[in-house]
Amino acid sequence: MKSTIYVFIWTILFIILSIFCHAKVEELSTYYTGKVNTIEINIKEDNWDTASLKLDDLYKSFENEKNTWYKLINHGYFNEIFLSIEVLDKSIDLKDKMITLQELERIKMILNNLEEDEKCDFNRIF
Repeated sequence: MKSTIYVFIWTILFIILSIFCHAKVEELSTYYTGKVNTIEINIKEDNWDTASLKLDDLYKSFENEKNTWYKLINHGYFNEIFLSIEVLDKSIDLKDKMITLQELERIKMILNNLEEDEKCDFNRIF
């Protein structure tokens, strides 16, 4: 009987922590998608210097977030995002609009996949 109670408590605790983690990952994804959208607007308006500054800000901010989340979620997403940021930085330096917009869409897709991967629903369980 005692072990059943412990299993029940650990199960409830695990569910609560996974819901909390999903909420935080959703917040992280929404925040960085907004930053990427800001960079995209600057690129579409040919404000390359502003886009470069915003990208540097995004990189530094995401680097700090990585230290927290790297241990808790699939770190492959972070590696893909940093790879895209590097390509994006070089394409902004070259002022290549097509590649920059492509990489921005890729980052948004990766952030969306990260959010979907951490979602707690029955489709992920069964």
